[in-house]
Amino acid sequence: MDHDLDFVTRRRCPRFAVDFAVQVRLTTQGPTRVVACEGQGTDISGGGLSVRADIDLSVGAQIGVEFTPPYSDHPMLFRCFVRNREGNCYGVEFITESDDDYRKAGELQAGLAAMNCEVSVR
Repeated sequence: MDHDLDFVTRRRCPRFAVDFAVQVRLTTQGPTRVVACEGQGTDISGGGLSVRADIDLSVGAQIGVEFTPPYSDHPMLFRCFVRNREGNCYGVEFITESDDDYRKAGELQAGLAAMNCEVSVR
């Protein structure tokens, strides 16, 4: 069995092809400050997205990502964990700890599904 195909079948949420602006925010410790960077969001799902941005993020870092989904005029802000990195492209997972987090992720998934733009993962 192809390892990549096995990985795709284990995804919790389908991925969708998108291309939109995102803002990435990293809060640093001692002294506390917020570093913000503009980037591009692609390959999104109800569980996370791929972000390309000129910022140095460590795998495991907690960040904020704000974007306006292509089906909406209203921006969404998610807290995320950086799960993987290849150069300046990051795979981030939405943190879903509260009812509001789950509501936002579900709303995002439904809006993307209505656009009918599901893609297979490379």
